[in-house]
Amino acid sequence: MNQNERAAESGGIFISNDVIASIAINAAKDVDGVSGFASKTPGINSATNPKDGALKSVRVVSLDNEIKIQIYIRVKSGVNIQTVSMAIQRSIKNAVQGMTGKVVSKVNVSVQGIDFDAPTQLKANS
Repeated sequence: MNQNERAAESGGIFISNDVIASIAINAAKDVDGVSGFASKTPGINSATNPKDGALKSVRVVSLDNEIKIQIYIRVKSGVNIQTVSMAIQRSIKNAVQGMTGKVVSKVNVSVQGIDFDAPTQLKANS
């Protein structure tokens, strides 16, 4: 009997990691300073089960009633990376806990790059 069947038998619900990842992406994209998402480093699961889209930017580990999230982002130039990262952590934690009722014990934010607006910089330097 798998985890979904046990949850259905006991009257509980099972929330997949993909749903939690979608909640995290939606919460993070609303934070000012986030320019986009980056692909996570490949792991054993992504090698055996490749997926497309923004969900590649989030890694979710669910243990019992506890969730750990790793998100890979790109930021806009000129923003304070620490401030943006802390806002992302708060936003994701509040959204996931509010929608799932599960405790988010950790949200790690990995900044994979900075998006510079090249045309604006060229005009400013001219």
